[in-house]
Amino acid sequence: MKQIRLPMYLAKGLEWKGESTQNTTWSKITETSDGKIWFCGGDHWGIDEITGKWDKSDRYERPWGFGNTTLCYYDPMQDQSFEELELNSTSAIYSNEQTPGHGKIHANIVTDSKDRLYFAGYMGYSFIHEYTDAYFPKSYAGGALIKYDPSTKHAEYLGIPVPYGAVAAMYYDEKRDIINGISVDRAKFWRVKVSTMELNRYESVARMSRLKDRVREMIMDNDGYCYFANDVGGLTKFDPDTQEFMDLDIVLPGKLMDFRASVVSSMNTIYGITTDGFVWSFNPNTNELKDLGHIIGMPDQSHYTPNIALDEKWERLYFIAGTHGYGLLEEAFGVLTILDLKTGKYYWAGKIEGFEGCFGALCSKDHEVYFNSFGRFYEGDQIQKDKSGQPITRPYLLKYSPPEDLNELD
Repeated sequence: MKQIRLPMYLAKGLEWKGESTQNTTWSKITETSDGKIWFCGGDHWGIDEITGKWDKSDRYERPWGFGNTTLCYYDPMQDQSFEELELNSTSAIYSNEQTPGHGKIHANIVTDSKDRLYFAGYMGYSFIHEYTDAYFPKSYAGGALIKYDPSTKHAEYLGIPVPYGAVAAMYYDEKRDIINGISVDRAKFWRVKVSTMELNRYESVARMSRLKDRVREMIMDNDGYCYFANDVGGLTKFDPDTQEFMDLDIVLPGKLMDFRASVVSSMNTIYGITTDGFVWSFNPNTNELKDLGHIIGMPDQSHYTPNIALDEKWERLYFIAGTHGYGLLEEAFGVLTILDLKTGKYYWAGKIEGFEGCFGALCSKDHEVYFNSFGRFYEGDQIQKDKSGQPITRPYLLKYSPPEDLNELD
């Protein structure tokens, strides 16, 4: 597999002692009507205790304590990335040396028709301390919801839907003015009506073996119906008007029958990829599910891929396999993969240099593909290093410019 190097755009902000503290990113991303791509980066100075080169005593000196994330954007007109805001102070949960903040944004960054953004905080392992020793002010307060208008720079803190619980997935139903989401601890499904701040919680949708930490993703279709993986191998559908749950008579492909990434077309077709690498589509109107094959053509080899982007005009899906999940074939790690939906053929564009992981992806209006990633960062031909000369992991946005004719990749 040939090596390829894609343009990288750093997540900015959170500098301490002359260096960035950022080392992670794990959110879905979005595009606003002006073509800007919104992504994020963060550090793990929290309950995860991933501090990189920093000594924990620094949290007593650092202005934001420990655990924080920045919302950033890439401007294609300037071909640069910029920091927009940092979540700790915006969310009114300003962490300090004793109170963990938001180590990253895990859930979706979403937009509405007026280009307002909605996102939420996350701190890994919050589901563990919720069971044992959750108390304020020395515990993670919970994933805070934020509504943000880039045109006015106004951020609105909407509160915490699940106290002490991190937000793992989130979608905005503009027709009903409702934010739908799940928290990682016991996969609690919740909904917030933004105009009235009415909160409904439905407790766990985790279903038996997925109870503790398996459900990290949900789907919302264009009509506001939500979908969750269940332990009978299929999907559970939530009706936003009747508030009823129903198990659908379908079976997802693969052994794990779960999913960590999905995208919905303008025609309301759902495309997803299971935790072990099987790509599928689902039509909610006909209840028809199609198995679109395995991402590396090896059905017996799990290959965790928590991202998916759809180009409707060119009729294709894009993926990069990333770490932090179930199983991975090392030889295929970090390979940019394309599925031609017209022919059902997979193309492998190359193995990305510096890449370590990716969770969010999208295809823009001009067919450029963006991946919210982290790994070794290249400045020109040089890997960025810290002050001691060691290569460092940084969160960044990757940009891929695909050929219109996929046969050029053969």
